[in-house]
Amino acid sequence: MSKNSSAEAAVSTAEEVDALFVVPGSAAMTRLSAVETVRARILLPIEHGLLAPGSKLPKLQHIAEGLEVSAITARRGLESLVEDGVLVRRPGRGGGTFVADVPPELNDSAVTAYRADAQAIRHLIDQRSLMECGIIHEAALRATPEQCDELDALIQQSQDAPSWLEHHGPDTRFHTLIAEISGLPSIPTYLATYDALLKYFVPYPLEELVQGRDEHRALVAALRANDPVEAVRITREHVGALHREMFVALPR
Repeated sequence: MSKNSSAEAAVSTAEEVDALFVVPGSAAMTRLSAVETVRARILLPIEHGLLAPGSKLPKLQHIAEGLEVSAITARRGLESLVEDGVLVRRPGRGGGTFVADVPPELNDSAVTAYRADAQAIRHLIDQRSLMECGIIHEAALRATPEQCDELDALIQQSQDAPSWLEHHGPDTRFHTLIAEISGLPSIPTYLATYDALLKYFVPYPLEELVQGRDEHRALVAALRANDPVEAVRITREHVGALHREMFVALPR
């Protein structure tokens, strides 16, 4: 192949990768500011009853880490929701930021943009499923007992987390570590898809996370047994469940 042909092939591949993310990424999502994404990701679980009236939000630091924004951005988003009457601040011992007892219904543009991306989200889930199945197949052939121990420790950290936002860190590290174990060169592409999808997650009650952790434990067991067939089966069910569990599929 000539140098020109190689260059053309490289450009074509780059364009294909860009196109892959253009469709799922959706213009509506990319136009939102960081503060608007915080608003949407707090408003949605309130609207769906995942954050009940009167419930206390985690500390600002944990909200920022769970939503992967700066503390300043998280604070601004929360303050805007306090101004709108969705959240209330209570001083003193036992105080903090709470969901209002009767939060108002807002026709929020950020939430509208999130909902408009429903089909884009489903594309991202399918992309993640395809890539994660390939990654887990290779990881099952390579995983060492020590790496499996580390994965089990991350599952335990997730279980010990007092809220979804604090569960997010070890859960993300769990999937990242499996990708690293696979040793595949496509890891950056997978992580880009994973991160893009993660931006659509909203805080969930802890009881909603039990099944996912059980699937993670079963997945680690398959890795310990170096059983790629079982590992792929579990992964397909685990990622496929996102079509039912993410906010776009929740009853209103």
